Amino acid sequence: MTTKGDFTMSLLDNFKVDIKTLTDIQSRLAKLVDVPTIIVDPEGNPVSEISNFTPFCKLIRSSPKGSRKCIACDAEAGLIAVEKKTPRTYTCHTGLIDCVSPIIVDDHFLGSVLGGQVLIDGEQTRDTIDIKRISKEFEIPINALEKTLHFIPVVSRQYLQNYVDFYNFLANQIAQMGIHRLTQEKLLKESREKFQLEQQAKKMELKTIRAQIHPHFLFNTLNTIARMALIEDAPKTEELIYQLSNLLRYNLKNAEDLPRIKDEISNIKRYLAIQTFRYSDRISYEIDIDESIMEYRIPSMILQPIVENSMIHGLEPKKEGGKITITGKVLPNKDLLIKIDDNGKGIEAELLHMLNNLNDRSEHHTGIGIKNTNDRICHHFGKEYSIKLESQPNTFTTVSIHIPCIK
Repeated sequence: MTTKGDFTMSLLDNFKVDIKTLTDIQSRLAKLVDVPTIIVDPEGNPVSEISNFTPFCKLIRSSPKGSRKCIACDAEAGLIAVEKKTPRTYTCHTGLIDCVSPIIVDDHFLGSVLGGQVLIDGEQTRDTIDIKRISKEFEIPINALEKTLHFIPVVSRQYLQNYVDFYNFLANQIAQMGIHRLTQEKLLKESREKFQLEQQAKKMELKTIRAQIHPHFLFNTLNTIARMALIEDAPKTEELIYQLSNLLRYNLKNAEDLPRIKDEISNIKRYLAIQTFRYSDRISYEIDIDESIMEYRIPSMILQPIVENSMIHGLEPKKEGGKITITGKVLPNKDLLIKIDDNGKGIEAELLHMLNNLNDRSEHHTGIGIKNTNDRICHHFGKEYSIKLESQPNTFTTVSIHIPCIK
């Protein structure tokens, strides 16, 4: 059951409603309008002190049994108001007419503003209250109850509407406090995420600059070696050098943020060709991408880090090697799904859970590539798009990349 403290923490932590401010608002307004008021959580537990309660209701709540019954009655009234989606009047367990207005923030029911404690003129009298039953049920002396009866207001239905309007106003004020705080928190979070992405971009830019030192010297040297291999009649060596040269040239000089899928796949083929040459018959690969998606766009360099992970962490440690399979297709909802599968070492359950739940504080080196790739996808397309890992130790690993179709 939610306690007063639990609800207070819920408001503070999840919905950012300042309880001290809330109580102060209730106290000031209740004094101005002289209306009985209490704010409760969804279970009916009081969050604030009571304001302007009649002596009769204070006496009922002074009894442990009476207090429990009032809390249950308040909780039921709040739930009915939520179901009906409107403030309402109702008859409480003692026979008095009360009012309730639900507090809703971001579609969450946080509690209710309640009060009333009146009788309706022309419909009820103070004699209609069964004080004998109340005395017996809540163990309150009947003479004490009799002394408080004349304090119960008898009002018209029209006047009672003023109570309803007040509770609705106060509930809306509390909800607006919550919405305002949530909006501030959201903006602050977005600002932090933007700053982190900018910092990450600067680091990546610096790494790229460092990697591009004297690229002409590098490519000229590789071309020279390739020509020497041709002269020495070493065609496989020549081919390997050209594959490496083209791979480096694409990685260093590709300026497009969203290149075509076919260009990224061509680059992956260069990388895999070099690796299969290194490992001979231990490593193989297959690429099965629907031709219909080859012209679609994809964030640059999100496939290669995952393919490298499959190679380094999946296949290299496996004595007999294995195979990498890359597939891609359009889903029924018109999004793209690209999968990188390998039948390598797999991932242990604990590490797999960590990789699928990387957060801003994750520092595990194994997850850096996965996290960076996932962050870039979310940055480009929103958090509904991401990567997901499935794996079974010593059997397989599958990385699924879910992105929208962009031409």
